[in-house]
Formats: sequence, structure tokens, C-alpha cells
Amino acid sequence: MTPVTDERRRKAKKATAVAAFGTFIEYYDFSVYGYVAATLSIVFFPSDNPTVGLLNTFLVFGSAFAVRPLGALFFGRLGDRAGRRVSLVASIGLMSLAAALTGLLPGYATIGVAAPILLVVLRMLQGFSTGGEIGGAASYIREWAPKERRSLYISFIPGVAVFGKACAAGMAALAASFVPEESMEAWGWRLPFLLAVPLGLLCLYLRLKIEDTPEFRDAEPADRSDRKPLKELTAGYRGPLAKVMAISTVQNVGTYVGTVFVASYLSTVLDFSESQAATIVLLAVLTAAVFIPLCGRLGSRLGGKRVLIVSYVAYIAVTIPSFWLMGRGSVGLAIVGLILGMVPYALCQAGTYAVMPEFFPVQVRNTGVAFGHSIGAVIGGGAGPYVSTWLIDSTGSTFVPAYILVFFGLFGLGVALGAVRRSASDDHLYA
Repeated sequence: MTPVTDERRRKAKKATAVAAFGTFIEYYDFSVYGYVAATLSIVFFPSDNPTVGLLNTFLVFGSAFAVRPLGALFFGRLGDRAGRRVSLVASIGLMSLAAALTGLLPGYATIGVAAPILLVVLRMLQGFSTGGEIGGAASYIREWAPKERRSLYISFIPGVAVFGKACAAGMAALAASFVPEESMEAWGWRLPFLLAVPLGLLCLYLRLKIEDTPEFRDAEPADRSDRKPLKELTAGYRGPLAKVMAISTVQNVGTYVGTVFVASYLSTVLDFSESQAATIVLLAVLTAAVFIPLCGRLGSRLGGKRVLIVSYVAYIAVTIPSFWLMGRGSVGLAIVGLILGMVPYALCQAGTYAVMPEFFPVQVRNTGVAFGHSIGAVIGGGAGPYVSTWLIDSTGSTFVPAYILVFFGLFGLGVALGAVRRSASDDHLYA
């Protein structure tokens, strides 16, 4: 094993920064869609019933999750065979291209039914890319970071992912605030997507200049071109893979119901203006972006699994009060309520990303994390916003998202308690 020298620590910090910057861009590009969903429903799915248009928009949002497992297998295999760096370069290039093309896409009024079809294709390309990003970035940082600081370093991945969502919300808020409504539907919604071009080019340049991880280089077998990570995973690591899928499902429900969906929830269900909704979400997720590294530092002391347990208990305890505050009709109380909801969210993000790479050895780590996380994203993220919208419309209850988060908090608590009983530390969970 490569010794932890001062040079190694310096390279670990650089590797963490570059990997995290790419994750920031990936999640900015991926999340913009959700924050301008109300406008996209008009541009691409014109309908006399606003709920129908929004449901169609969230179906396209969910289509990105359907292909995430395919992207996870592709980029995971690439990362386990050719190297983490190669996988990270390829994923950021594809995401930036798909986001830029989305920003240039004509609407339904211009090209008819071809517009929503092309929107689906581009959204699926984004999902394909995102399927490989998390596994590659988490594995890359885990294999560079000193053992005693792994949880902290890895926490920058969900931290910057949240910051990417915050920037997406901020761009949506700026567009909604300064662009007239008719212009927003004509061209204003395009601006957040087109920002992907300069950001993507910068990140591509930086990722081309980083080194692959010492752990991957040390473990490279002579026949790595013949390696079959998925076959190895399903043959020897089914239990760890199932656990990663489970904790990823909870984490993704928290992400896409608790942050992305809530932007449309605030405007379409609680009757805040789009500008107010985007501002509320922006302030809350910026707060979460600060919380997550603090939770990662806590994870370095307590262990990622224990942080997960605390997060699930917090979901059970604070979610309903959080949504009660958001429903009072006050922007100030809505901000306080959503920030309260960011406490379990931040703990869950830090704990999930710290634990996932530890379930797998180096030869299948990229594929295991990417595939397991992507299945959880399909279940928790792809279905979450759609099911929440449908249940609110069907039941008339504005607390549906809160009940969903509490339910998955209970589910996650059972999974995490089982994992803790089997291992006192975060190392060698696959053993």
C-alpha cells in the first residue's frame, strides 16, 4: 500500500477538490430541470390542466432515473477496468453536452411532439451520466483520502452536490425574478442550462490533469481488461449490494422529495410564487451544503453508520414539524421549516456517501457503488416527485411528502441498525 506522505496528502486534497467540482457541475446540470419544471410543463407539455402538465414534466424527470443503472454499469465497469480518472472524465463530458443541448431545444409550439421526445432523450443522457458520477467520485476520493479523514473528504461529494442544486435553484430564482413571465417561457428557462457549457469545459480540463488513485494502481492485475465487475459483484457481494441499494433509496427520497420536488410543492400546492419558492429552497439547500461537511467531520469521529442512524431518527422526529411550518403561508416560516428539514438530510448525505464505498473491495468498488446507488435513485428519486404529486392531487393532503419521508426514515433505521450490529467500524463491510 502506498504510504501516506505529505505529497500523498497534497495530492489527496487536489483529487478531492477536482472530483467534487465535477460532482457540483453534474448536480447543477441534473437539478436545473426540477427547479424550472413548472415552466417546462408549459413549454413542452401544454395542457388545460396544470397538474397534468406538471405530472408529464415529472415523468420526463423520472425517465433520467430509469437509465441511471445502465450508466452506472457502463461507467462503473470503465472505472474498475480503465481507472477512476477515465470514468470521471467521460461522465462530466456527457452531462455537460446533454445539458447544453437541452438549453437549445425548441419547444412544443415550434416543432410539436418532437420537442417532448427530444427532451426525454436528452434527459435520459443526463441520467446515464449521473449514474456513473457518484460511484466514480466516491471511489476516487475514498482511495486517495487518509483513513482518518475519509468521512470528511467524501462528505464534500454530497456537500457540493447540494451546492450544485443550490446554484440551480439560485439561477431559477434569478430568472423568475428578473425575466418577465412571457419571456421566461420563451427563452428565460434556457439560461440555467446553457451555463453548463463553460462550467463543463473547465471541469473537463481539470479532470484530464489529475492522477488515478494509488490504491487502484497498486491493485491493478495484469488481465484487468478481462475483468467483469458486475459478474464479480453478483457472485460474491449480493448482500452488500442490497444494503447499498437500501440506504441509497432512503438518501434519494430525502434528496428528490425533500429538496427538488419541494420547489414545485411550494409554488403549486402551498401557493408561493415561483420566485418565493426558488428563494426558500435556495436558502435551505445552501444551509445544507454547510451542514454536510460538518456531518462528515462527525462521521470521522463516530463512523458513517452511526451518523446514518442519527439521520434516520431525525427524519422521523422533525419532518412533520418542518412541513407544518412550511404550510403556514409565511415565507419566513417556510424558510425555517425547510432549514429544519435539512438537518436529517445533511446527516443522511454525509453518512450514506461515507459508508457506500466501504461495502466493496477495490476491484469492484466503482461498479458496486455506482450500480447500488443508481438503483436506489430509480426507486427513491425517480418515483418520489411523481408519486408525491399524484398522492397530493388524489388525497388533498399537503402532508403527503412528510409522511413519505417519515416512512423511509423508519425503513432506513432498520437497515442501518442491522449493519451496525454486524460491524463496529466502517471498514470491510463486505467481509
